[in-house]
Order: sequence, then structure tokens, then C-alpha cells
Amino acid sequence: MPEKLTKKNKVYLLMLRIIKQLLPLFIVQFFTWLALFSLWIYATPVITKYIFNTTDAESTAFENGTTWVGICFALYSTLAALLAFVIPRLTKSFSKYKVHAMALLIGSIGLLLIYYIKNQYVLLISFVFIGIGWSSISNIPYSIIGEIAPENKMTTYFAVFNFSIVIPQITAAFLLGFLTRHYFAGETNLTILTGGIAMFVAGCIMFFVKEKEVE
Repeated sequence: MPEKLTKKNKVYLLMLRIIKQLLPLFIVQFFTWLALFSLWIYATPVITKYIFNTTDAESTAFENGTTWVGICFALYSTLAALLAFVIPRLTKSFSKYKVHAMALLIGSIGLLLIYYIKNQYVLLISFVFIGIGWSSISNIPYSIIGEIAPENKMTTYFAVFNFSIVIPQITAAFLLGFLTRHYFAGETNLTILTGGIAMFVAGCIMFFVKEKEVE
């Protein structure tokens, strides 16, 4: 019995240590992914309503709007994939933490601009900025975890870190809908604007995360 308790205590201590080490990144990830889910959930209603001026799902304008959403998403995904080859070079010259912070701030500009842009072609600029942010989001945090995790605990660290995506996803499912209905009067562009603010907060926090805090 004492042996079993000792093993459990070791597990608890390990989990507490990992959470303590990763807490700054967890906070950054929370605001980052909350922003991303605001985009993924509300991009179609925002672009069709505020760019293509329709809420009629049976109209040609709505169909054109959903097609344009696909083009915008393809643009930022393709750009992010291309930039994935550039990021390792940047992180050799600059701190990964500062590079990620700058990328998040650039991504937040892209999200914030969606609220103001009313032209479908100008909207592409917004998604270029989002692509820069997404490229860093899908690379640098995992690279940081790979550096700070002991080799024999790598799987455990990544398993715990995955909660930094799951928790914002669950939060977004309830919080964003609640805000949209009860505070934004159904104006979904305000929801994405909120996402832009969340990513801006993530970028600002990342600037103050020091490497020694997660070593």
C-alpha cells in the first residue's frame, strides 16, 4: 500500500511540476486558441453578412460568400505552410518567445481588421496577417515544449500541453455563443473582434514570458 501511494505521489508531483513549468504558455495558448475558434466558428456568418451583404442561405451572394471564406482559409493555410520553412531561420537569430509574440500580434491585427474591412479583396490582407500568426502557432509552442521537456518525459509533457488547446475549445463553445447572443445582439463581427483582442493579449503576454520561467 505505501508503495502504491508513493507511486501516486510521484505522478502528482510530476503533473504539478509540468503545470507550473508550462503555466505561462498555457495562458498564452488559452487566449490564442480562443481567438482562433472565434474565427473558425464565425468566419462564414461574418463574411457573408458584412462583406457579401446577405444572411439568406439560399441566395447566390451567400454561396459566393462561403466560397470566398474557403479562399481566405486556403490563403492563410498555404501561407502558414510556406512560412514554416522560414520560422526556424528566424528563431536562430531571435528568441523563439519574441518571434512567437510578434507573430501573435500580427495575427491579432488580421483578426481585428475583419471588423473594419468591407471589400472581399482587401479582406485577403487580413488573412495574410492571420497566416503569419497561424504559422507560428502551429510550430513554435511545440518547439518550446520539445526543448524544455526531459527526454524520458516528452510524451507526458505533450499530453499535458494538449489541454492548452482543449480547454479554450470548450470555453469557446460556450463563451463565444453566450457573448454573441446576450451582449453583441447577434453581431458576429463583434465576436471575431473579441477574438482579435484575445490574440493581442496573448501576444503581449508572450513578450513577458522569459525562457528561465519554463526551463
